[in-house]
Amino acid sequence: MSAGGPRPVALAASGAGWETAAVRDLEAAPDLALVRRCVDVAELIAVAQTGAVGIAAVDLSLPDLDLEAVRALRAAGVRVVGLGRQDRAEALDIDVVGASSDVAEVVRSVVPDTGPTTIDGAAAGTADVAPPRRGRLVVVWGPTGAPGRSTVALALADAFGDGTRSCVLVDADTYGGAQAQQLGLLDEVSGLMAACRAANRGEAAVDPEHLQHVRPGLAVLTGLPRPDMWVHVRPAALERVVETLRGGHDLVVADVGFCLEPGDGPTGAGRNQATTTLLERADVVLAVGRADPVGLTRLVRGLHDLRGLGVDDPVVVLNQVRPGIAWSRADLAATVERLADVAPRAFLPHDAATLDAAALRGATPREVQPGSPYVVAVEELATDLLGADVPSPA
Repeated sequence: MSAGGPRPVALAASGAGWETAAVRDLEAAPDLALVRRCVDVAELIAVAQTGAVGIAAVDLSLPDLDLEAVRALRAAGVRVVGLGRQDRAEALDIDVVGASSDVAEVVRSVVPDTGPTTIDGAAAGTADVAPPRRGRLVVVWGPTGAPGRSTVALALADAFGDGTRSCVLVDADTYGGAQAQQLGLLDEVSGLMAACRAANRGEAAVDPEHLQHVRPGLAVLTGLPRPDMWVHVRPAALERVVETLRGGHDLVVADVGFCLEPGDGPTGAGRNQATTTLLERADVVLAVGRADPVGLTRLVRGLHDLRGLGVDDPVVVLNQVRPGIAWSRADLAATVERLADVAPRAFLPHDAATLDAAALRGATPREVQPGSPYVVAVEELATDLLGADVPSPA
């Protein structure tokens, strides 16, 4: 198609009452070319991936139209026109939304490389609107070998949500989520899975029922009950869930899986996308390693892998530091800095008595022994991370 020629359009209306009139108008429009009438979302995505269309006009009530479908269309370079309710279009991150009574005019309103618009071309936001509240996202990662990342994430979230700030702990470990078990919570339904499924359908991303409240200031979005259920945690939906949580809390702490390998297939989709999605969006990444020869080796390799994902400045935390390994903190720090070119920011002591008691009681370490060396070290780390950047709740 030559520059300035008709714009290729695909229509997916699934037999809606207005579809016949829309087809007639699109075929009669000299500036538009109807390439395909698609019967469902799967066909629409397949057509988009051929590169034959630039705009997809979609009935917003179409079955299987969700965040992942919109992302797939965008990945194919297609602008998405939603025909239906404005709130439904916003929930699905649709580019342009308008009424089905004049599909051709709605399609014409699409301007390349603009933000979300309505039929009259009005921008989704203006310079006079204050930016929404957005809490900080702290992602706690660690390599394989049980370095204690889930315990660190829980203790850190407990320190953040101290009553003057609100914090939510997200168990996003798709290999072995353990936060519900650590806190002794009934976990009949995974909060993470329920929230992601709702978000992917374009519904409210985080219903109050999805969260379990540990105490004022601290809530938990529980993880997957079985590792094979990772398919329900799709990247686009997870992003929406986390952004929703950031809008309502001062801090979000995400406990993620160890593996950073790309997934299978041409899109790289797989179990590890939950981890990489959150790492890419984090304000702070904590890299937790065990303070022994094997743990340090795995940590150093993991830090190089993190850099491959664009995480260039992680906060390195050495956990389970104990006298028995015969290395001082200076020795441990020098080893990590020499091999990974980053200095550890925190050293958490091995405090088996406190952590074991917390696990048995379904409590946080601070609830069991607020003055323990481990708790004190974590609270110092929390203070270091907070700085002056986290506001008090409104």
